[in-house]
Amino acid sequence: MPSLTIREAVTVPEKPLADVLVEGELSPFEHETLYRILRKGFRLEHPSYTELLDEDLATRVNVTFHYPYVATIFTDVLQENWRDLKELLRQVRYRRGKAGAAFTLTFIGDGRRLVFKSGVLEEKELSSALDQIGHLTGILAQILRPETMEKPLQLVEAHYDRKSDRWHEFKGFDSLDQKPSYVFDESVFRWVPS
Repeated sequence: MPSLTIREAVTVPEKPLADVLVEGELSPFEHETLYRILRKGFRLEHPSYTELLDEDLATRVNVTFHYPYVATIFTDVLQENWRDLKELLRQVRYRRGKAGAAFTLTFIGDGRRLVFKSGVLEEKELSSALDQIGHLTGILAQILRPETMEKPLQLVEAHYDRKSDRWHEFKGFDSLDQKPSYVFDESVFRWVPS
């Protein structure tokens, strides 16, 4: 009697999606490097461009990861590309000099958007801000626990504070099309009405 073998279907998990919108301009080298870095771990189109409305900046790079803000985005999805992405954003800022550059990183997952907006930063401040994003997943998991809020938040925004060298001013939104409903109060470790 012939032996039968059952082959298990091996499915390769599909890469998550990422989007890049550049306000202002990138050089062709910066454009291609950004695309090359992100496509290793994500499905994406080439960066798209729009006019920059902020007169304090020359460039703002907006990267949206369709992946929750958890440690695995850095350890399993981006891996060493996180280091390369941080270095590229530092170079973009350096090349703009006094004209300024900023970034916005958005993570979409678990029914929520988490947005980190840098604002105009000096070189060392930008490095610190980017490094901290990779290390705040545990803290933000605690901040976003259901028991810290009255109702689920659809959008949470954080801004980088140059003086304290940390991400702060966490604002929570009930829906994506309104003003912030809540701010995170560290003294009571809860979201309170704004």
